[in-house]
Order: sequence, then structure tokens, then C-alpha cells
Amino acid sequence: MEILCNLKNINLSFGTKSLFFNAELIIHFGERIGLLGLNGTGKSSLFKILAEEIIPDNSSPPFEFSKASGRGQSDKKYSAFYIPQDINVTQDDSVTIKQFVFRFYPSLKNIQNELEQLNHLLEKQNNKTLIEKQKNLLEEFDHLNGWKISQGYESYLKVFGLTDWERPVYSLSGGEQKKILLSLGLSAFAHLILWDEPTNHIDSDTISLFEGELLDSKNAFILVTHDRSLLSRVTNRIFHIRNGRIDQFFGSYPDYLELLKDKEAQRQKLVTRLSNTLKREDAWMKQGIKARGTRSKKRVENFLDLKNTIGHLKNDAKKTINFNIAHSKRETKKLIEFQSMSFSYGEKDLFTNINLTINKKEKIGLLGPNGIGKTTLVKLIEGSLTPSSGYRKAAENLIIKHFTQKRDELDPEMTPYQLLGEGTDHVTLNGYKQHVITYFESFLFKSTEIHRPLKSFSGGEKNRLQLAFNLKQAGDLLIFDEPTNDLDLETLEILEKKLEEHEGALVVISHDRSFLANVTNTTWLIADSKIEFFQAGYSQVEDYLEALRIEHELLQKEDKKIELSRPTPTVDDPKRLTNKQKERLKTIDMDIHNKEATLESLEMKLGEFDYSNMDQEKTIKLQKLHEQRDQIELELLDLYEEMGTLNSST
Repeated sequence: MEILCNLKNINLSFGTKSLFFNAELIIHFGERIGLLGLNGTGKSSLFKILAEEIIPDNSSPPFEFSKASGRGQSDKKYSAFYIPQDINVTQDDSVTIKQFVFRFYPSLKNIQNELEQLNHLLEKQNNKTLIEKQKNLLEEFDHLNGWKISQGYESYLKVFGLTDWERPVYSLSGGEQKKILLSLGLSAFAHLILWDEPTNHIDSDTISLFEGELLDSKNAFILVTHDRSLLSRVTNRIFHIRNGRIDQFFGSYPDYLELLKDKEAQRQKLVTRLSNTLKREDAWMKQGIKARGTRSKKRVENFLDLKNTIGHLKNDAKKTINFNIAHSKRETKKLIEFQSMSFSYGEKDLFTNINLTINKKEKIGLLGPNGIGKTTLVKLIEGSLTPSSGYRKAAENLIIKHFTQKRDELDPEMTPYQLLGEGTDHVTLNGYKQHVITYFESFLFKSTEIHRPLKSFSGGEKNRLQLAFNLKQAGDLLIFDEPTNDLDLETLEILEKKLEEHEGALVVISHDRSFLANVTNTTWLIADSKIEFFQAGYSQVEDYLEALRIEHELLQKEDKKIELSRPTPTVDDPKRLTNKQKERLKTIDMDIHNKEATLESLEMKLGEFDYSNMDQEKTIKLQKLHEQRDQIELELLDLYEEMGTLNSST
């Protein structure tokens, strides 16, 4: 596989915080890479290095960035396109959806501005010099792929349902702005696309569309995402930033998790063994004067090295967040009840005649496309909105904690000490006091950061701080609105575990399929001013959602009156069963038996596959096994259908 770029000796620090120390990586053309790492470890900085927006620190040996100079007869060279998490536009910025593409292509924007000025001049005078200049600018625009880029961008806008291109970008919802960023990345001509949390704020249908486009993409890409379903399905290689280095793994995200699990078990065994050795050496070091006189210099050095080794191993061990979620010990079973509830905004009916109940220990996943009314329902549940008709009944002294997408309560000038301690040195959890620094450290922060202003923390770090702030107080009902946005995977997995253990009720709005499947035990689906209730978690509702999607596609086809060609005569008619088909009936059983045996053999090989030390050769071998299995399954399906058709004709 041809190398797209090769980076060596990456060193990068901001003040006293060191992100990379002699890190390195290699990226090949067409690779699909998932980038992992705790928030604040340098994922966004690595993207900016690859996009050549920042240059690493001077070091010895010096930083190297080797780039592809061309492929075969092509003059294409290394290029990267960075898609940030958010669009930063204000109400003072009048840029429209159609114009926004040029914000990411300054050269094209300059040409476009010059062309607009020329067009105004040409309206007043027909000057040959101006016409020649216009022609040259149009040729340059074409040479820079301007037409292809803008057409591709507009094509993807249509795919994602954005059709009014004259709307100002600032007026769009978070989900609509995200669709603009998806359109920009998918239409880019760069060899390497850098996706930073692309699925935040978008619904499940849009995620599925995006997933399909990534799988069809020929470009290499690196994906930072909390969506483990997406990560598992679209990547074939993993980068993991840890301790200033970049671990590189050939294989899928689930394969990498298995590797980490094995490494963690080995690391724990090594720590235990080294700790026992350290105890013996420590006892030797503490012996009296006589022993010190005979102590060798080499043995002292070994003792110090041993202490350092154990320290590094413990630091490398998988960190955990001690989410001790407070709860109120309430015994009431029924927390909130709605009877014949309706709600309207003006003439728009969002909900009509809804009856629902939230019980203690019920963990609800709230689903529905953007704009359908999920946030409104949450406000009705917490009581900040009143139903237009019907009534809401809540248990006495009910405590509801609402974790929103916005970080309004985080004053950027405050410090974590002020936020979490609220003027004291301790926080109280379930009646027990804990020092504010200990509580702060349990959310994967260093104690030295407790007096930093919040404005100096990254988006993901602020999300962790908001978790710490919200979860320290007791609540009968926790409401989470897109809780996985900006969380790194390590924090996300631990949050999942603690929410599973939480004894109170839970309502979660999320497009993270894995998170919903792992945390919820009930699902509410909002559609057509109604709520459909499923007494099951997301994994059991997924098939229903897929059926709805297929039904929607079929209805669209009917609306467009697509003519389906008439089926050709089949062997359903017994009179059409030929002698050849009768002979086929005698052999098809053996063909099915052989295919089933082959499939069983492939399943056995996959079950016994060694996922440790995955390299490119083993990755290709694993991929071929999967492809062979998929092909055999398709061939078996054809045989089953053929047998069914033949048998129905006998």
C-alpha cells in the first residue's frame, strides 16, 4: 500500500503542558483510521499538524513530514482537509449556505470576489481588457476544481435535505450546520479528510447516510468520534494517543479493544510481579549501616529504575472515573404522569392526547428526527413548559437534574475549585464528604489544574467538568440531552457503566446507538404528534426503525410513480417446470450441504483467529475471511430461494 505521508519526531507543548514527545505515524492512501485518546491529549492538535495549520516544536532530531509527491502519472500531491466540530458564525455574519463552501477555499473565494467586481464593471463598460481578465479568472477557478467542488458540495446539501441555500448559516440549527460540514468533507478533493466529531447533533438517519458515504469513499480519512457503532463499521486502522506517543494498530476498533483488554491483563500481572521484587529491594535498601557499606552502586541504580518502571506501568494502566452518582433514596414508584396531554406552538401541534408515566429505575431512550419535539417533551417532563391541555402530575419533592447540550452554567472565568467546591474544600456525595481535589481528580484531571480558569479547558474537558458539577447532587430523575457529545471513549464507557448502576430514573436523548443500547431499558419514539412506547432497549427497536425507513423509501417511490418492470414468467407455474429444472431438484440438496459446510469452516476460522499483534498482513487475511463468509452466505441464500421456487412448482 502506497504511503500518503510519514511524520517523525513530533514534539509539541503549550506552556507547561506537553502533548507529543518524539511521536510518529504513517498514513497510506485510502486508509480509514479511527483516532482515540482522552480529551486534552492532542487529537485536535494532531489534525492541525496534518492540515499544516501548526508546526511542531523544534527538536533534536528535527520534525520530519514526508509527503506523497505524486501517484504514477498523476500530478496529485499530499493534501489534507480538516472538518472542525462546529461552525463559528455570528448574527453579524450574513454568509449563506451556498456561499459557505468558499470559507474553506480561500483561493476560490478571492477569485469569486474578483469576478463579482469585474461583472459590475462589465455592466457599465464593454472593455476587452476586462473580458480577458474575466476569462483568465474563470480558467483559474476551473483549474482549482472550483466548479466540481461547489457542485459536489451542493449535491450533498440536497442529500442531507438542505435545499434553501440562501438562508444565512447563523440562523440554522446545530444539526443543520453539521450537515453543511458533512457536505464540505464528503465533497472535498483532498487525499486525507480529517473528521472531528462529525456526528454530534445529527439524527440517526443522517448518521446512516454519512456512514454509507464513508464506506464508499476512496479518500483516506481519520475519524475522531464518540460513536462506537460508526467507528466499528467504517475504520480498518486505529491511532491511539497515549503518554505523548501515537500507538498504531492495523485492524478494527473491536479488535483493538480486545488487544487492550489482553494488554491490560498482562500489565496487571507485570505490576504485581515487579511490586513484589520492589518490596524485596526496598527492604534491602533500608538495611543498616553494615548493609549500606556493602551495597553496590549498580543495585541502587536498578532499584531506582525499578521504581520508575512500576510508576510508568501504573500510569499506563487504564484509568477509571469514580462516578459516584448521588441519589435521593426515594421509595416512590411513580415519578411523573401525563394524562391526555397535548402541546402546541401557535398552530403547530407537537403532541396530541399523550398518556405516559415515568417510573423509578426506568431508563428511557428518547428517539426521533431533529425538530420532532424531543427537547420540548423534556421541558414538559421537567415542568419548565406547561401542556396546552391535559395535566402533568409529579411526585412530591421530585428532584430532576437536566444535563443539557449547552454549558451555560460554566462561567469561563471560574476555576474547577470554585465550580465544584462552591466556596468550600469539600463536596458531599450521598452523605459522605470528599475533598474537592480528590473529586476533581476522579474525573481524570490532574490536581495541578484545579485553579486553571475554565476558558483554558478543551470542549471535552468542559463536558467532563459539567458531569462532575451535575452528578454531585442527588436526583430522582436524570435527563441527558446528547451526553456523549465531546466525550472521549474512555470517559464515555465509564459514564455508561455508572448510568447502568444508577438507582433512579433516566431519560436520554442521543443519536449514539451503542450508548442507547447499553444504558436504556425502555424506548420512546416520537412520530406524527404521537409517542410510540417500546418496553425494550434500543437494540430491540433498531429493526423497527429500519422497517420504518424502508417503508418511507417505498412510499417515496410510489409518490414518484416509478414504474416497475413486469416480472418475467417464473417456475411458479407447474406447467413451466422443465426437465432440466427437475434434474436440478436432484442435485440442489448436495450443493446446499457443501455450502453450509464451507460456511461452518469459515466461521470456525474466524472464531479461532488470533487478534494479537495485528499487522497489515493479518488485517488483509482477516478481511478476506470476512469477504469469503459474506459471499458464501449470499450464495446459500440464492440456493435456498431456488429450492423454494422449485419445490413450489412440484
